[in-house]
Amino acid sequence: MKTSILATFALTFALGVGNAAAQMPPAPPAPSAVPSIDQGDGFFGACQREENIDACSMYLAGYSNGTLVQALIDKQRPRYCLPSNLTRKDQLRVVLIYMKGHLDQMLEPTGAILYKALLAAFPCK
Repeated sequence: MKTSILATFALTFALGVGNAAAQMPPAPPAPSAVPSIDQGDGFFGACQREENIDACSMYLAGYSNGTLVQALIDKQRPRYCLPSNLTRKDQLRVVLIYMKGHLDQMLEPTGAILYKALLAAFPCK
């Protein structure tokens, strides 16, 4: 009798778990790997989309201001001189054009590529 009750309980439990699993929504697909903007290809890809232009311009502004402040702290001359009449979006366009012409650098850190682009486009005179 105990075996019969246990078997019935086990069957009921198994059916209940199976039924509950059948009613659960399927698990969402794993998110695809999103490239990091900390690497050149991720930054370049993200900044190609119009909806990211403001964020990319702010990233560039933070980077360029940070490197200029660091030069002041280190009592060194700035390595590049950004024109005051050029908007951040225009500066970003210059950087993206540089990146497009230097695809071999795309796996480097974004900061390294930004530095090279700004140095090439805006040398201090």
